[in-house]
Amino acid sequence: MEIDAITGIGSVVSASGSGRVHRARGAEGVPRVRSERGFTLVEVVMTMVLLSVGLLSLAPVMLAVAQGNRFAQNITQATTLAEDRLEQIMNHPVYAGITTTSFPSEAQGQIRGGEDQYARFARSVAIVDSLDVLSRSVLKGITVTVTWTRLNGQASSVTLYGRVARF
Repeated sequence: MEIDAITGIGSVVSASGSGRVHRARGAEGVPRVRSERGFTLVEVVMTMVLLSVGLLSLAPVMLAVAQGNRFAQNITQATTLAEDRLEQIMNHPVYAGITTTSFPSEAQGQIRGGEDQYARFARSVAIVDSLDVLSRSVLKGITVTVTWTRLNGQASSVTLYGRVARF
């Protein structure tokens, strides 16, 4: 009789040398099968449960990351829209033409012809003249603000400032 060192189950090899292995029988006459390599159903179920709990615990983290990415994308788009308008104003060839009439504010859905990717943004422009002692405009202060509403209903904005001097 040979005894398996891992399972402690004995088996008898036939005297004929045929190589067939006879399994030892338990008290009830039911054959005791040697442990085969692999996983039991209990091990597989426990692994699935632990894996599920681990992945479910990551769900709030993944949601927070997705919201953070969305907010960062909105800030980037809003900054780009504000920079574009500020550059248009600062590069205007005629100093006297730099007015809110020439560069009006735009409501949601009006920026860049109402393109879908900018539909949630609104852009406002404020231009303030600084006068010299003779009441002539010598410097224009420009404020461009882009606003949007976040998914949670909170208003957010990006504001850029610039100055244009009269030459």
